Amino acid sequence: MSRLAIDGGMRAVDQAKANGFDLNGCVLHLLHRAQQAADEAFAAAFSDTGLTPRQLAVLVIVGEREGTNQVGLVEATGIDRSTTADLVRRLMRKGLLARRRARHDARSNVLRLTDEGRVLLESFRSRAAEVDRMLLEALPEGGRAGFVEALGRIATMAPLTGGAVADRSLLAAE
Repeated sequence: MSRLAIDGGMRAVDQAKANGFDLNGCVLHLLHRAQQAADEAFAAAFSDTGLTPRQLAVLVIVGEREGTNQVGLVEATGIDRSTTADLVRRLMRKGLLARRRARHDARSNVLRLTDEGRVLLESFRSRAAEVDRMLLEALPEGGRAGFVEALGRIATMAPLTGGAVADRSLLAAE
């Protein structure tokens, strides 16, 4: 890189700081970029499966909570109801999930993994762990657990309703 490009880049950073906004220090921007990196890592690790991170999340929750319904999936994953319904339909078409009427409530359907879904999910656990390991390697070893905890805290702020954070207590400084 030329000295001119470096100097120009430094001037842009200095100008952003002088204006009171540095995109490279913006949490929202950095979370978006981190999500892009995570999506790329997932896509590389699961390219042969045709599954998305959300589909994997649904399989994991159904595997852990056999007999859950779509409302339970929404609560566990944070994925909205209509998207969850679409994910369930797709996973059923792939033969990975099965649905039946709940015994206690004929209006509700309960979900379970099919045998194929169970085998597939078990084979994916090691891949998902490898993606996590790879992403966390970008951090200093001593900061990894704190990073995961911090992401969990941010995630519990969702869903956003009416533009306001659902749990205001998370905004208070500790």
